[in-house]
Amino acid sequence: MGGIEIENLHFTYPSRNTPTLRGIEAKVDLEAFILLTGPTGCGKSTLLRTLNGLIPHASGGKLSGSVRVNGASVAEQPIAVTCQQVGLLFQNPEEQLFCLIVEDEVAFGLENLGLSSHEINQRIDSALTQVGLAEFRSRQIASLSSGQKQRVALACVCAMQPQILLLDEPTSYLDPQATYDILAIIRDLNRKLGITVIVVGHQVNEIAPLCSRVWLMNEGKLVSDLPIDQAFTDLKPYSQLGVQVPELAQIAEQLGFPERPLTLNHAVRLFENSPQDPKQSRFYQAEASDRLLSPDSASEEDGLADLTPSVTPSNPENPVNPDNIVASVQGLTFRYPQKGSQEPSSADALKNISFQVKPGEVVAIMGANGSGKTTLFLQLISLLRPSAGQVLIKGQDTRRSKPRHLAGQVGIVFQNPDLLLQAATVAEEVAFGPKNFRLARQEVEERLEKILRMFDLEALKMEVPYALSRGQRQRTAVAANFSLYPDLLLLDEPTTGQDYYHLQQLMQMLCDTMKTQNKTVIFCTHDVHLTLTYANRVLLLHRGALIFDGTPDAAFANPEYLKQASLVPPLTMQLQGFQNDTPPASHENRSPRNR
Repeated sequence: MGGIEIENLHFTYPSRNTPTLRGIEAKVDLEAFILLTGPTGCGKSTLLRTLNGLIPHASGGKLSGSVRVNGASVAEQPIAVTCQQVGLLFQNPEEQLFCLIVEDEVAFGLENLGLSSHEINQRIDSALTQVGLAEFRSRQIASLSSGQKQRVALACVCAMQPQILLLDEPTSYLDPQATYDILAIIRDLNRKLGITVIVVGHQVNEIAPLCSRVWLMNEGKLVSDLPIDQAFTDLKPYSQLGVQVPELAQIAEQLGFPERPLTLNHAVRLFENSPQDPKQSRFYQAEASDRLLSPDSASEEDGLADLTPSVTPSNPENPVNPDNIVASVQGLTFRYPQKGSQEPSSADALKNISFQVKPGEVVAIMGANGSGKTTLFLQLISLLRPSAGQVLIKGQDTRRSKPRHLAGQVGIVFQNPDLLLQAATVAEEVAFGPKNFRLARQEVEERLEKILRMFDLEALKMEVPYALSRGQRQRTAVAANFSLYPDLLLLDEPTTGQDYYHLQQLMQMLCDTMKTQNKTVIFCTHDVHLTLTYANRVLLLHRGALIFDGTPDAAFANPEYLKQASLVPPLTMQLQGFQNDTPPASHENRSPRNR
């Protein structure tokens, strides 16, 4: 029999006393497309690893029950056999990238299958074209952005042409435009090649329209397994677990419709003859509050206002008062060194950027993958120094200071939290900074207890950080940085691996606390909702240049800025355009299902 059969599956990691998987029962038909969602730490990634044989063949722990792929037991057959049937894309692409050059990485699995050089070359070209990296074949992987590395990892899996494709947060590092492109590729693999797909993800708005079924997990159990047309009929199980549901489905529920639209076209057909106005729903008003563009100002072409934003960018020529400026960036230009040389390359990673950040601000930095967001962050903590221009952090010139000089004043959480984790337990990780600043023992203990509670880590305080889920590791890294109460906290993609509840809890707590203490938060993100909800200012980057510095609503009301920053407005804003009888053509077929 083809497909996957899971029977009474239990699994417990060696470092834990409680099982991560608890009696999973499920069946996956050939050519199915399944969205697997649930709160952070519920066992989603662990379940995927049992389906491709990494558990138990490459992992310790106690496994019981069975997983069968095409009738054969995954636990009993060699993993070399299973990997030709089941491909897995990890949440963190760097965990499965180890070659220096892109083409070598994509070729690695194919060479181990013993394919001819001609077929290997064909598959490399095809896979890289599919993920939008056709020109990257000879590029060094180390030179790529995180989003580009994610695409390389996906190309490696696609090149193997597996019968079953498992994807753990495949779009977590990608900007919105790239997300739609990758999902379109996955859709085609499913529908044109008949590949069975299981996707773990919190981005339900984008993934749900492609699916045939939805699995909802909690505490190691599969609590719901429903076809897509029934999966969101009752939204209570999702809200009770703090899991995001499709925006349009939630609007329909607020309006009393039994149907649950997942695409704009479906929503418009459902709402257009309704006596009720979708914009009157509590959900719509909460999402599209007074910070969003009013329908009256929508343009005919896009359903959004085509406005030139009225902003006052920071002027580097104005005198700087160090007491009132947390960060001052003046004419910042940066070039990475050329390969094998200390000389700078010919391309600017950052181009003549100037802005200032004051205490109490919450600033979002947005832009396409590779636009310079992380490079700018590294300048703000003195890990990189300007090729030209100046960066001042509380009056300190980063060209004449070292990262340790900013310790306690500036905290940073990288896209990959594992770069920051080194202690034996979560509690030790959070206490590491205060202890090294030689705070009194009682002060360290008081901070530890308070911060573990603030970040919902009390139950995990004795766990090994690397045994946690990605979202839990992310919260641990943020808590460890926050324990020093920095004046400036930098968060690089805080949404990665976080469920809706913990993301909102994290951002609300951080922003409220930092504002109350007159301190500053700067976060990089592709999430428009996150920026609209928490940021009072947004910086948009395009190919290393700062193209916008102002309020989020002004930025997202301008189609040209959205295009340059590879952003997509919220579905509520897009629906607003439809309701104004001017459906934006650019979003008409935005869902990969409708492409």
